Amino acid sequence: MKVSLNDNWRLLYRDLSVTKDQVLDVLEAGDYIDAGSLPCDAHMPLAGAGIIKDPVVADYSYACEWMERKSWWFRRDFAVSGADLARRGARLVLESLDLFADVFINGKFAGSHESAHYPFTADVKDLLREGGNSLLVRLTAGPERIAKEDYDYIADYVCTEYELGRGDRGEKTRSFLRKPQYVYGWDWGPRVATIGIMKNAWIDFPGSVVVTAVHPVVLEAKKEAKLRVEVEFESLLPISTQEADVTVELRHEGRTVLRESRGVLAQSGRNDVDFNLAVPGAKLWWPSGAGAQPLYEVTAAVRARDGECVSDPVRFGIRTVALNLEKYGDNDHRFAVQVNGVDIYCRGGDWIPADSVYARVSPGKYRALIQEAKECNFNMLRVWGGGIYERDEFYDYCDQYGILLWHDFMFACAMYPDDREWYRQLVRKEIDYQTKRLRRHPCIALWCGNNENQWLFEEYFTKEGKNRASGGLHIYNDIIPSIVRSNCPEIPYWRSSPYGGSMPNDNETGDRHHWRDCTMSDKMEDRINPEAYDLVTSRFVTEYGYIGPCSEATIAKYYGDNPVVRNDRIWNLHNNTFEKATVPEGIRRHYVDPENLSMADYLRYAGLVQGLMYNYSLEAIRFYPRNDGSLLWMYNDTWGEAGWTIIDYYLDRKPSYYYVKRAFAPVKFILRAPDKKNVRVMGINDTPEDQSMEMEYGYAGFDGKYSVSKIPVTLKAFSKAVVHEFPVPAMDLRRGVVFVRGGGAPLALLRTGAFREYAKAESTVSVLSVETKDGDYEVTVKSSGYSHAVCLALPADVHQDDAYFDMLPGDVRIVRVKDAEGKIEKSTIKPVYLVPGGGA
Repeated sequence: MKVSLNDNWRLLYRDLSVTKDQVLDVLEAGDYIDAGSLPCDAHMPLAGAGIIKDPVVADYSYACEWMERKSWWFRRDFAVSGADLARRGARLVLESLDLFADVFINGKFAGSHESAHYPFTADVKDLLREGGNSLLVRLTAGPERIAKEDYDYIADYVCTEYELGRGDRGEKTRSFLRKPQYVYGWDWGPRVATIGIMKNAWIDFPGSVVVTAVHPVVLEAKKEAKLRVEVEFESLLPISTQEADVTVELRHEGRTVLRESRGVLAQSGRNDVDFNLAVPGAKLWWPSGAGAQPLYEVTAAVRARDGECVSDPVRFGIRTVALNLEKYGDNDHRFAVQVNGVDIYCRGGDWIPADSVYARVSPGKYRALIQEAKECNFNMLRVWGGGIYERDEFYDYCDQYGILLWHDFMFACAMYPDDREWYRQLVRKEIDYQTKRLRRHPCIALWCGNNENQWLFEEYFTKEGKNRASGGLHIYNDIIPSIVRSNCPEIPYWRSSPYGGSMPNDNETGDRHHWRDCTMSDKMEDRINPEAYDLVTSRFVTEYGYIGPCSEATIAKYYGDNPVVRNDRIWNLHNNTFEKATVPEGIRRHYVDPENLSMADYLRYAGLVQGLMYNYSLEAIRFYPRNDGSLLWMYNDTWGEAGWTIIDYYLDRKPSYYYVKRAFAPVKFILRAPDKKNVRVMGINDTPEDQSMEMEYGYAGFDGKYSVSKIPVTLKAFSKAVVHEFPVPAMDLRRGVVFVRGGGAPLALLRTGAFREYAKAESTVSVLSVETKDGDYEVTVKSSGYSHAVCLALPADVHQDDAYFDMLPGDVRIVRVKDAEGKIEKSTIKPVYLVPGGGA
């Protein structure tokens, strides 16, 4: 029997000098404040009580730094019955404590804990009493426990923002702390040192048996699928055997598919029973765009003489996953994720925690972000190694919406003290727990050892006289692969990101972080030149990005009560470290001189440049024949800022969202003319069905005159290939565009220069009709000439199915506006757009 302790918490704080020796004084204190329900970070009740302001707003994060220098005492009073105490144990579980914790029941010490990445557990039966009880948890942020002489030997190999001029972001002790690394500040977020109880809390009162694990393993993903269901249970009779019946039940959409039972002689402690099952007519799970996402549930029940224990339902998908490392040549290999034996082109972005105060990310925010990723044609997110192992809802939504996960373990941009036995033990427990916890999810496509550690410190690891097995390598090369092999060998493991080849970040093997050639180049032209991405020859790009600002509405939110002033303290605080004047120079390169732009125009042009850079670069990466994946850095935000993302902290879409959606369209054409003479048309089909269509190609003049041809093409399922070549039209490319279109694929244009270089032309986009359909509006628009970046002038939180698209002369488009009925007056809907050689 499980008793939840998630509600009715209280909180107080004291100096760090108040330790577990003063626990009775803390219990008798009268200055507790209401902390509400779990998850709970100390920042949440303090902000609710008006003691601090929200640290993600304005510059209020600085005013919260005192919290790192206090001890935080979380209290939960609860009742226990005599029937509870009559059971065979009482197991307290605190699923995530951030960070150094001492736990007390009724003022008596129950244990300590040093990691946010696996649960605190303790048998507390002897500490409980019938009636009222108190659970008290003392927590501290972490750095106060790490002495300089302990961490100094690797301090030079812990990345901070100090070297980049932001001395307020970074913490040299962080690699000694098993907690989210990002909370001390990164280029894209502030220092908000988290402290709290970050997941669920409960007490188990078991009978004589308890189910401890149910692991469905897919052996064959076919029409008649083969599964092995591994049931682990514990017999709590310490010196006796007992008879037990173990039953597994497989269900789909509420209907029992299979049920099988077996009698066993249960021995004291751990017992393991495997069931081999054949599932006729199995419904296979596929990533988004490649098929459906049916989910099954399996439960295990163990019945003994004095009772029965039934597991929580374990939801899973019938699918297999593998890493295709087919050899092209010496040290030259493919890098493709295979699902059910099919190579899947991976389209997506990097995921970071969705709030600087990660405990307050709601199930609704998780769902919205995963839905938005699917809507943007993602089929993969990479869970970045400086964040957290997310709550269960995140993985459940990824399963539901078909979003594969490249999942880093939580090590990032630092060397780690794996020469210390105590640290290795923490890591072993973390990896063992998380792999067992997450292995059931069909969304888990690949485990990865860390973020950038081998790449950033390759000189250290290869330099003579150094211990090459330390600094984290023992973790990534020995500890993790051993545990993955034991707990979930069916899921591939990759040592790092980037990794592969003779040195990390190779192009010919493994994955690549494509930074130094483009956005993080010292040369401005490299940063703002989209054609630079035509040189990418990586097998799989897992990071690269371009910076763009948020909407005016979002900026107003993160300014709080302060007036919005460009380039003031708050503006620059919420500006990414690597922006370095890239945003205005991108505007200058592609659209207009930025100096005298209004705020609205500055944000508009900056958003269009970010969209252009993402759209062109993703297409360039995808165009390379041996590339099997492109993930942009990064998908979501931890606070509001001018940064890498395509959807902001408040869930508003940036203009770049729509550019990425088109770049990731599952059926599309990409045009390139590498010799400036002939246009190559790459046809892409990431769907499971062949796509046949009439393809139109040629030249569209801004004056409405076309020179076109048409041919039939068939794009094979799960394929990309050059399907046609034609000469670059002998036309004035300043007064028209080269295009391809066909079927449901987005309009494809050949980039021949910056938009600002086009000759002046006239065009008008008009609204022909606005119809209501299922609560949405369908807005029909028509363009008289060539119109660029066409969208409907609607608030940023109103979603269109497409926006910021180009229209050729005479084109008619239908734009669907979601949930518009009753919210938006039809007569107010107006298109905004750019025309060559001028504004809207």
